[in-house]
Amino acid sequence: MLADGSHVFVVPGDITHLAADAWLLPTDRTLHITEGWYRAVPHLRESVARLGEDAAEFRAERVKALVLPGWSEQEPQPVLVPVPFVGIRRAEQIVEPLTAALPAAADPARMRAKSRPRSQQRHLPLVAMPMFGSSGGGGDWLRGELLRSILEVANAVGREQGIDVVLVLRDAPDLARAHDIRRADPLTWAVLGEALVRQAQDLAEKASAGQLVPFIGAGVSVSAGLPTWSDLLARLLDDSGLPLAEHDGFSKLDALDQAHVLRRLLTEQGASFNEAVARHVQAPRYGLAPAQLAALPTREAVTLNYDTLYEKASQDMGQHLAVLPEEAVQPDGRWLLKLHGTVTRPDTIVLTREDYLGYGRGREALSALAKAMLLTRHLLFVGFGLADDHFHELMHDVREVLPTSVRGEGKLGTALLMEPDALRTRLWGADLDLVPMGGADIPEQGRRLEIFLDCLLAHADRGLHYFLDERYRHRLTAPEQRLRGRLLALTAEATPDERATPAWAEVAALLRSLGHRE
Repeated sequence: MLADGSHVFVVPGDITHLAADAWLLPTDRTLHITEGWYRAVPHLRESVARLGEDAAEFRAERVKALVLPGWSEQEPQPVLVPVPFVGIRRAEQIVEPLTAALPAAADPARMRAKSRPRSQQRHLPLVAMPMFGSSGGGGDWLRGELLRSILEVANAVGREQGIDVVLVLRDAPDLARAHDIRRADPLTWAVLGEALVRQAQDLAEKASAGQLVPFIGAGVSVSAGLPTWSDLLARLLDDSGLPLAEHDGFSKLDALDQAHVLRRLLTEQGASFNEAVARHVQAPRYGLAPAQLAALPTREAVTLNYDTLYEKASQDMGQHLAVLPEEAVQPDGRWLLKLHGTVTRPDTIVLTREDYLGYGRGREALSALAKAMLLTRHLLFVGFGLADDHFHELMHDVREVLPTSVRGEGKLGTALLMEPDALRTRLWGADLDLVPMGGADIPEQGRRLEIFLDCLLAHADRGLHYFLDERYRHRLTAPEQRLRGRLLALTAEATPDERATPAWAEVAALLRSLGHRE
């Protein structure tokens, strides 16, 4: 990525669950769309059936890409992209269709981006695309070349159109190879500057070593259309029916007391305050940041959020995630600690001052677990303003038990901030490494945060999941080819009694991490 242009992100997940402004849907000139897409995207079949004359233009190749009609501005706009009818024989064959499709997607993406509330707008519109030309497209054995071509086209057209592009991949070998390609280009994260890239690389090393724990705040969920803390209170105020004459006095209350007033008002009307909160913090799609954080090689995560975006992103990556305290953690499994409750159990939500004061009754173990992670891991605070009362309590207790000599040896965590803040540095600088993203306004700062997380993820995913994958064999060097052959010979020649040994489980795990499929 050039410093003055767009950015191409790469994330694992399900493109139909990602909160983008538009997305590219593969088809061919006969408008054949696989059943999987029809099952995943509501109303897709009906929209294709309504194409009429546009379908004839598309089949006759007079239209290079087709924007599907009848789509709500609240949903990502699908754009049909034809891959060659006879299948992919060379990676270059994907260049022309994508070069035409991304500009076609840019216009509806811009319209949707402008229609969002200011607090939810990105600095640039976002267009999502899946892996093109493989499998049904015929290019399954050209995946390495296809990825390189796709990334090159996305970078070039993204700069021309002033859009960001996200490549959403389902296979771990594809993801590893894409990260490999981007790490080799010194311009990929140039917009961040050398200092921020080094910060991302340092955090990536901690993630790879199993020491990094994401601590997720409400800012992570904004790109999916969910409200910030103040926006949530404003929505609840609209629900409450508080007389306009009292609004000025209400605005002068502390946020926790505002929530307490709103709870009383809604309760008096026979409504459930917690269910109202849950209704406002649910979203059908997750943004880039939840997907990026869920993809990090970390076992644990902590959040004060009530939403389920991190859980949805983890599920789309094929990773089971236990949610504490609702579920038991599996041996070597991943888990998410939800300190302030969840929308799936509205009665657990913590929002008012009364909730905070009563937190210790029955939830001490949750706070103890968070404190233990502060003492034993490196926490990464993302989308979090460091102002929550419960967070202050956790930090105070950790400061009390840590000797001054130990505290001086290193920080308890890293906080990714939107902009420099001298007073916050005075308050937290001794305990946390504060990393401001910079930028002229909130949308630009939020986008730089996403680019920072993209850099972090690409450097944390140092896996070679493509090494033993047959589809990538032709991309390996001669020494890698020889090593690959020896490893495959090992698994082919292992006898049943050798496979029954405890050591073979370790060998098999290594082979799987390199992309081996039985």
